[in-house]
Amino acid sequence: MQFAANYSAPTAELFRKGQIQLDRLKCPAWPDVIAAAQAIGPTYVHFPLLVGSGIGDAMDGETNQVADWNKVEALMVQTGTPFVNVHLASRAQDHPEIPANTNDPAHIEMLTEHLIRDVRAVVKRFGAEHVMVENDFDSGGEHLPPAYLPECIGRVVKETGCGLLFDVSHARIAAHDLGMDAREYIGGLPVQHTCEIHVTGIQRFEGPWIEALHQAGIDAATIQRFARRLLDHLPMTGEDWEFFAWAMERVHNWAWGQPWIVTFEYGGVGSLFQAVTRADVLAEQIPRLYKLVNGR
Repeated sequence: MQFAANYSAPTAELFRKGQIQLDRLKCPAWPDVIAAAQAIGPTYVHFPLLVGSGIGDAMDGETNQVADWNKVEALMVQTGTPFVNVHLASRAQDHPEIPANTNDPAHIEMLTEHLIRDVRAVVKRFGAEHVMVENDFDSGGEHLPPAYLPECIGRVVKETGCGLLFDVSHARIAAHDLGMDAREYIGGLPVQHTCEIHVTGIQRFEGPWIEALHQAGIDAATIQRFARRLLDHLPMTGEDWEFFAWAMERVHNWAWGQPWIVTFEYGGVGSLFQAVTRADVLAEQIPRLYKLVNGR
């Protein structure tokens, strides 16, 4: 089981100086970022692929076009990335006829079938053993229920044979949105099929975080989109440490599947993530996470 962190300039500098230990740097599918990361250490790619539109294929969430599989395959070879990850994203924009947060069984069934159809196409190309789906959350009404309902996620994994990219923070936020206990919510996920784990801190996006975006010149509309929401991709807090220790205990006890890698997703690249990335946080939290992942 390997340990990685999101690539960012501060992470790269700490890694280069030997102040943090990582097995890999997690990169977006951006050639310039991958090249910079590979200059200092092993990498892997997290793809911006979405499923759930029902077209029988995945979409690229950055271009809003059908996935360029030749590009995906080339980046997998270049970086030694063993899995194609897709995000379960029953997007409201793809289904304007369906109300947000619908609980109509007919809607849930149709949207789940769309997810299954799209994932099957990816599985057909790469093989189920090389595909994993990532659990998501409501995301302010952007995603319709199958993206974060445990029973729907379970159906996708069971009916396509793929693995689960288990995002611990996404699961906790989804449970909060659904009014459920986080451990009970996770108990309904197909965690025995876990192939990769993501973890971050969860905080209410307000106060110093809003100020950091203002200082970085982030536009007002973006700031308003995130203001006062419960968000991930932030530093770990006491509650986050306690929860992640429990999660790693489940992994080490073989109660869950064995991930090939566990990744700390705090910070990253792009103006928004750069604005909240602090080197002192990385220097303190990455070594502590590394020890937890390795059972120490």
